[in-house]
Amino acid sequence: MRINHNSLALNASDHFAKINKNIAKSMERLSSGYKITSPADDAAGLAISTKMKAQIRGLDRASLNSNDGISVIQTAEGGLNEIHSILARMRELAVKAANDVLSEDDQDSIQEEIDSLRDEIDQIVDTTAFNDQKLLNGDMTRRSLSSDRNIKTSYISEAVNTGVYTLSVTDAAEQASLATGITSGGATITEEQAGTITVNGFSVDITEGMTMAEVFDTMQTHLFKIGVDVFASADGGNTEADFTSGAPVYLRTQGYGSGEKLNIGIGNANLAAALGMADGASVSGKDCVATITSEEGGFSKTASVSTKGNEIRVVDRNGFEMTFDAEPGVSGIDTKVEVLSAGPMIIQTGANSGEQVSLDIPLVSAKGLHVDKLIMYTHEHASAAIEAIDEAVKKVSAIRSKLGAYENRLDDIYDNLEVQNESITAAYSRIMDTDMAEEMTNYTQQDVLAQAAISMMKRSNERPESILQLLQ
Repeated sequence: MRINHNSLALNASDHFAKINKNIAKSMERLSSGYKITSPADDAAGLAISTKMKAQIRGLDRASLNSNDGISVIQTAEGGLNEIHSILARMRELAVKAANDVLSEDDQDSIQEEIDSLRDEIDQIVDTTAFNDQKLLNGDMTRRSLSSDRNIKTSYISEAVNTGVYTLSVTDAAEQASLATGITSGGATITEEQAGTITVNGFSVDITEGMTMAEVFDTMQTHLFKIGVDVFASADGGNTEADFTSGAPVYLRTQGYGSGEKLNIGIGNANLAAALGMADGASVSGKDCVATITSEEGGFSKTASVSTKGNEIRVVDRNGFEMTFDAEPGVSGIDTKVEVLSAGPMIIQTGANSGEQVSLDIPLVSAKGLHVDKLIMYTHEHASAAIEAIDEAVKKVSAIRSKLGAYENRLDDIYDNLEVQNESITAAYSRIMDTDMAEEMTNYTQQDVLAQAAISMMKRSNERPESILQLLQ
């Protein structure tokens, strides 16, 4: 037996140190709730769990993003719902105006409300916003750059890919224009000449005693209501001149295209002669003429082009559509329009790059819906307004339908994100979280062993005392 080196005590002390270390680790796991508290515990597990933790936080943020996207859509939908209601009222007024029993004062009242409703559409477009981002003014559709300022892009569908599209305008659109024999002078309408001139179904009374200046003023004031300008011009209508200059007077539609017409009716032959206009005269405007170039990265060979006034529309398969506005009176335009990806609102709907949804909402202003120039003064104009409003309703309905599809998609994405989040969180928990029952059992075991080790150290330190018996 040896007393200088008590190997039994040293062995018990070594076991106690190991047990104490295990107890410390168990207490750390039990107090923190984590099974891995340092890389030494499980280096591979820590590396995997770190990536999982980043993924979980990304999924949490993506879920919130999806809800933000839903809020954006619901905000835009609120504005579109009001626009739909306004269009319904516009249509009701147009149907009322199509009834010829109304007086001109009645038609004035209807036109005033129509104009007010038109302004309200634009007001909704200007004020419908989410986090200071306007949603209905066209900022959320694809952007484009034109090499010629005389061509502007008014609509680009989602099916249009980024690229450069070549367009040419060979002939400009024209207004319907008619020269009259009205000039300034001392002539006065006689009893035999008095009568009514009808332009596009709208009647203007020319009474006895009117001077030509008064005839000019009366026609100018009344025909303006139906979108027809009355003006004097010394150069064939290119520029306006003062009526007193003696220049001939012209009638010209404010709009461009083959749909613009001047149909003249004068029941009194003497009045027709005095005004230098023929009963039954009819002239029409002219649509612009445009062509497109098929090329790689641009329009395909299956694309087709149509024009209406200054508007140029190109359509192709799978919902491809681009609409352009040509500057009035300009021809010989060759332009390249570059479509950019900038514009649509991008909603990041996933934890990884590229997991996103683009919200594309086209312009829904009165002009964009083609209800900015509705006329209520004749049956023909009111009927045309009804057709225009019906098309606007279809367009707004299509946009609302698309927004509904966006919202359903974001709802599905949100549900999927929640499932992913739950699954990955469960996997993360299995790697990182402490099994409290198991760890408590382990802690109890180590605690008992520690008490046993302390007891054995005490006993091992007592054994050298037995040597004293040999010395007695």
